[in-house]
Amino acid sequence: MKINYPKNLPLVKMPKEAEFAIFFIKEELKSRALTNGFNKMGFDGSICISDFSDFIFSIIGIDNNKSDEFYEWYLGQLDIFCKDVDLFKGETLSKQAFDFYIHLLIEKRGLGERR
Repeated sequence: MKINYPKNLPLVKMPKEAEFAIFFIKEELKSRALTNGFNKMGFDGSICISDFSDFIFSIIGIDNNKSDEFYEWYLGQLDIFCKDVDLFKGETLSKQAFDFYIHLLIEKRGLGERR
């Protein structure tokens, strides 16, 4: 027997903080994908740049004393995750935002162990 679950309803309840962080990660990915698209076409996409990193880091619980290396890593990861984002299909954006959120949580755990 095959069960068809509604695609618009989540199967698990997420904490509000996680939903909030994922929302801002989505916005970062959209901005980055749009900027990269403009740059590929030869236009200046700098007007589309948003930076919610400090906000995202505070929601996740990453220290405000983050290094420049960590911020560069974060920007590099944004580029990696936005490569698979299709701005016309919301599913890819949501999946990439959730995966990036999990990736940040793993990195946060690694930061705590290195200290």
